[in-house]
Amino acid sequence: MICTKKSELDEFMKQHLKPSRYTHSLGVEKMASKLAAIYGADIEKAAFAGRYHDIAKCFTNEEMNSYVRKYGLPDMYIDNNPLAHSKVAACILQDEFGVDDEEVLDAVRSHTTGRRGMSLLEEIVYVSDAIEENRSYPGLEELQAQAAEDLDGACLFIMDYTLERLEMKGRTPDADTVEARQFIIDRINSKE
Repeated sequence: MICTKKSELDEFMKQHLKPSRYTHSLGVEKMASKLAAIYGADIEKAAFAGRYHDIAKCFTNEEMNSYVRKYGLPDMYIDNNPLAHSKVAACILQDEFGVDDEEVLDAVRSHTTGRRGMSLLEEIVYVSDAIEENRSYPGLEELQAQAAEDLDGACLFIMDYTLERLEMKGRTPDADTVEARQFIIDRINSKE
């Protein structure tokens, strides 16, 4: 059992997420379960991490900053909800809901940026976040099909796309994403 307070966690999620974000979270749960079954990862862990990965996503800036300070996260997460929400979500799951499975916590913690050395579960949640059925963008079905056949290739595509968008916006990418991308490239090259 990953969490003994699942009903309280579900209530927290419903109270703190906008309806569209709640629907997205259920979609990530479904996609992560599907990919876990394909790649032999723990389906229960994938479903749990997928379902709760965004529990802090809809916090106000003030709420997020309060949690960043409460959990002693680096100052780079102050006024940075897009990056902070995954780190804060993992802290809340651990501190307030007793989740002690490090693999699940890592999957939640790294779902926005990835990281060097990411596990199969982390990669599944990272990819599922981008390709769940409620997303809508050109090429989604092709990327979903690729993920079912080549998880590393889909992950690299998503990372490349993310880095391109950040560059177009003149924003500096998170170092974890840059390192995660190189890690995935190295893994792909080691298979050849």
